[in-house]
Amino acid sequence: MFRLMVDPRGYQRFFAELKHRHVFRVMATYGAVGFIILSSVDLLIPALLLPEWTYRLIALILLIGFPIAIVLAWSFDVTPDGGLKRTRSTTSEEIANIASAPAAKRWPIGVAALAGTVLLGLGGWWVLDRSGETGAETRDYDSIAVLPFVNLTGEAEIEYLGDGLAEELRNALVRIEGLKIPSMTSAAAFKGSGADIRTIGDSLNVALVLEGSVRGSLDEMRVTAQLIDATNGYHVWSDSYDRPVGNLLDLQEDLTERIVEALSSQLDATKAASVASSGTDEAAAYDYYLQGRHFWNKRTLEDIQVAIGLFEKAIAIDSTYAPAYAAIADAYAVPNGWGDDPGHALDEAERYAQLALEINPALAEAHTALAFTYMMRDLDFRRAERSYGRAIELDPEYATAHQWFAELLSAMGRHDEAVTEVRRAETLDPTSIIRWNVARVLYFAGQYEEAIAQVGDVDGFNSAEGRERDFWLLMLSLYALGDFDRIADLLGGMAPARGAPPEVAEQMAGVLTTFREAPESESRRLVVGLVDRLPQPENTPSDKSSLSLAALAWVRVEPDSALERLAELAADPDDVNARVSWFEVLADSSFDLLRDDPRFQELNARFGL
Repeated sequence: MFRLMVDPRGYQRFFAELKHRHVFRVMATYGAVGFIILSSVDLLIPALLLPEWTYRLIALILLIGFPIAIVLAWSFDVTPDGGLKRTRSTTSEEIANIASAPAAKRWPIGVAALAGTVLLGLGGWWVLDRSGETGAETRDYDSIAVLPFVNLTGEAEIEYLGDGLAEELRNALVRIEGLKIPSMTSAAAFKGSGADIRTIGDSLNVALVLEGSVRGSLDEMRVTAQLIDATNGYHVWSDSYDRPVGNLLDLQEDLTERIVEALSSQLDATKAASVASSGTDEAAAYDYYLQGRHFWNKRTLEDIQVAIGLFEKAIAIDSTYAPAYAAIADAYAVPNGWGDDPGHALDEAERYAQLALEINPALAEAHTALAFTYMMRDLDFRRAERSYGRAIELDPEYATAHQWFAELLSAMGRHDEAVTEVRRAETLDPTSIIRWNVARVLYFAGQYEEAIAQVGDVDGFNSAEGRERDFWLLMLSLYALGDFDRIADLLGGMAPARGAPPEVAEQMAGVLTTFREAPESESRRLVVGLVDRLPQPENTPSDKSSLSLAALAWVRVEPDSALERLAELAADPDDVNARVSWFEVLADSSFDLLRDDPRFQELNARFGL
């Protein structure tokens, strides 16, 4: 029989003694619990608002405590009444009984003790290793996503602070040359989602994620921020700040400087301070501005009007606050902010954009809003192109500038460039309305199947709560393709509840029975009849958009009828409503069928083109 070098009696006695004194049990339990704690530090530390060095401290305490626990287990025993007493010496008979027990009874507790020891060691190594990396991180990062800060105050009126603070941090960091930052719209999709940092990093294509929370009350609040490496989940930096609401301006500047310092050892304190400027030294003005951005991001006419009022309050406090002027220009520029008078809204957008640029000529948002007014109100495409170019030069990551520039390129007939530009906007802002605008630009370019795929197939549309604009984009793309089977399917999914008048729904029954049997020309006439009766798209001047839409329906059936509708549209070329609709005509490649017609060229000349 094989004999160990060690005296088997001494070997067996030692391990029997460990088992009798419950040392194995303590090793297994302590190791398992310690590993769970160390594995949870990513959640525990931020939640408890503890500093970064707490990671290392917890690991050291658990590792040092392990041999202490073993010594205590060897020396003391717990009595049934919960008290401690010194462990008595093990008798020879007890040792013999333990040593002679079957292996199935002796080995499991020993294996458990070994597993607990290994797990504790691995957990300690992981925490100490990652803490060392985060404390001495010197790599340069080229991209970061700033997530809206989660409101943990329980007070709805403070909701704007988390969103606004994150947006301002993003606007400050975007000034760092070479640093790529997704738009706030994209990042907002992950607000409070609980998604894994690595998942967020992959979705937004960034190396770092900044997340945080706001706690407390209106009088005193604690803001916590943490910068996390999206490739491995390691914390690069974290901190918490206790500030009253009135000092949020200082907080934003402090946060930005600390984040810039953490981003790269190549950025010095001077550069960190330069990017942290918010544009005002007035805390109250800054607070109104954050509130305004919160409402502006909702994009309804009512919320935009509230936002404008808040931005005006910011300007009343600080008349040199350039971002607030640019924000008002944004509010008036977007179609949802036009109301019943797009001409007045676009005039105001231009006025406020110019005021912002007089104070700070380097505001990309102001150049973008200004370009939009040149494009839509004036149809001055060359001037608009110069302003978009300047905006993109100042902030290459500003998705809205790329989006609107793509629309301009469509109207100029430069469709390949337009698709490239809108795809760039989608890359920067993949989860917002820009994704729909990709489909719109693809439609303008005559890439109808690609546009349909971007919106989603017809079946998917019919089973979802799609917007009215989705219906029109699908309808027009299918009409351009002459795909009347899918048009019939699409119309079959329309019901009065989706906005179609009852008489239109009744007409559909008869139309759908003839679509598949009718020749193409007759099918197109049926579509034209429906277009004349279906509700018009949202956010467009209905009297003018109906003319351009009817012309679009007729252009493939009777070009002369299409030109008659366009002549009605161009009857008053100074009307901003007509100019906005004419922009759509210029952008839509379907009208290429008419562009060489002298009658179309004469209409175009009425608009100064």
